[in-house]
Amino acid sequence: MVLALAISVGLLGYIYLGYPALIWALGRFWGKPVQAGEFDGGAAVLMVAHDEGERLARKLENLLELAVGEPIREVWIGLDGCTDGSAERVKSIISRVAAREGGQGLRAADIHLLECAERRGKAAVLNELMTRATQPICVMMDARQRVASGAISKLLRPFADSRVGVVSGALVYEAAAGGAQKGAETYWGYEKMIRESESRFFAVPGATGALYAIRRELCAEIPENTLVDDVLIPMRAVLQGFRCLFEPEAVVFDVPADFQRENIRKRRTLAGIWQMGCLEPRIYSIFANPIWFQWVSHKFLRLLTPFLVILAVLSLGFLAWAAGGAGSFWFWAFWGVFAVIFASFGAFVASKWVKNRFLGVLGAFFGVNWALLLAARDAWSGRFEARWAR
Repeated sequence: MVLALAISVGLLGYIYLGYPALIWALGRFWGKPVQAGEFDGGAAVLMVAHDEGERLARKLENLLELAVGEPIREVWIGLDGCTDGSAERVKSIISRVAAREGGQGLRAADIHLLECAERRGKAAVLNELMTRATQPICVMMDARQRVASGAISKLLRPFADSRVGVVSGALVYEAAAGGAQKGAETYWGYEKMIRESESRFFAVPGATGALYAIRRELCAEIPENTLVDDVLIPMRAVLQGFRCLFEPEAVVFDVPADFQRENIRKRRTLAGIWQMGCLEPRIYSIFANPIWFQWVSHKFLRLLTPFLVILAVLSLGFLAWAAGGAGSFWFWAFWGVFAVIFASFGAFVASKWVKNRFLGVLGAFFGVNWALLLAARDAWSGRFEARWAR
């Protein structure tokens, strides 16, 4: 049991402290520079939405403003079984653009709308959009977030280097209110540090779904049941030898989702990482995957976190019992760990109402591990749902 405890604690330490420190050092001292510069070409924006009419209208207005000074040449919007009047909102904006044509920016003919009467799932609609885009770079984004001025240009600069296949933008949270939202904001800051280091070293295992760009020739069709297209599409580019970079200055702004939606999103994303092994088994091959080390350390081992915590607690409990119970070192260690887990659970529950960053971070530890357990159950039972669920 001492060995089991050492393995579980050692792996947990490596996942959250060791790997971030190691990849930082690798990126800092053995990083591969990028020959960034002005990219000679335009971009096609691709968005898929389901019943996000109000957000979609705001996003299209955002893109129209950006297109005046950014290399956005066309916009493709796919509506996946929308029933909230999304199509009418988009068409109204297109009509307004047509009425004032003659200035800079996008024309009405540059904005394309694909309406799917029935829900097919994001991946299925995205496949159609990827085949219709004509620009050399496709910029993927969601309807919810606001893209910062200059973000698209900064996203495209690394493509001057022919080895770069994908460039991910940086999500920045604004107006984080509740403890859970503040916890998500803090966690994302930690995650961005890791991604910047991976990018400097060679490549990031995935992109930020809210904003990333990819060469059009790398936009191959993906399975319609894909849960994490923003991981599968970039990783397939990496498997072809291209780099997937993280550009911290290409900013997209978001407001953290409410407690329930954030947990649904997290569970779906984590189930999607499990699914990746079925959709693209080459990612687990040390010979086929040039960033096998990053994938295993950053993505796969994190899936095991709750099981490692459970193993550590059970090992401590057995050692405490074997040592005779109360008074032993193992006894106090067991109850100390149990108290931390219980406090994390309490913070997780309280973070819905308490606006405290520390409690948010503490609660996020329990929330992530609970989502990991549910995601593992979803994955192992084949409960993959490719359509939106809120």
